[in-house]
Amino acid sequence: MSQTVCPAWLSFFLENGLRKKFHNPEIILKGYIKPGDTAVDIGCGPGYFSIPMAKMTGKSGKVIPVDIQEKMLRRVDAYAKRYHVEDILQLTKCTTSDICVTDKADFILSFWMVHEVRDVDALMKQIYKILKPGGFYLLSEPKIHVSDKKYLEIIKLAESAGLKMVREVKIRGSRSMVFTV
Repeated sequence: MSQTVCPAWLSFFLENGLRKKFHNPEIILKGYIKPGDTAVDIGCGPGYFSIPMAKMTGKSGKVIPVDIQEKMLRRVDAYAKRYHVEDILQLTKCTTSDICVTDKADFILSFWMVHEVRDVDALMKQIYKILKPGGFYLLSEPKIHVSDKKYLEIIKLAESAGLKMVREVKIRGSRSMVFTV
């Protein structure tokens, strides 16, 4: 799904301890994921959000970390083993045109990655297709890479795919919106 992705060798920036001061997964995800849920982390990188998602869904749930880079998925797997949540994860390698997820999801996250996608319209249609009624999709894009204009274009594509805006969310350095179906 990507045109230009963050290379795996830069993943240490995505998972360092300092990041938690700005993007604490437990705070960002609170209220969206509960035990037993199926959650999808599109563009998961090294699993910065996937591991906390797995802790939130618990063993009765499932987290589907999705990435185009095999190296990133291997890092997620290693990270998951460190935190004993590997049985909760269903690692999924996507393609440039397909997220390769068919499971219905209670929650979907795309954190700082949609701007890297070549066909945002196709991505939003796939998200709409797998999001359960009453489920939530959290879109977050970096202000440094995504202008207001580009962000609004992404929002319009999400809406044209059938996603409905619920509320804007304040996440440091980000433009973020929660959707449902």
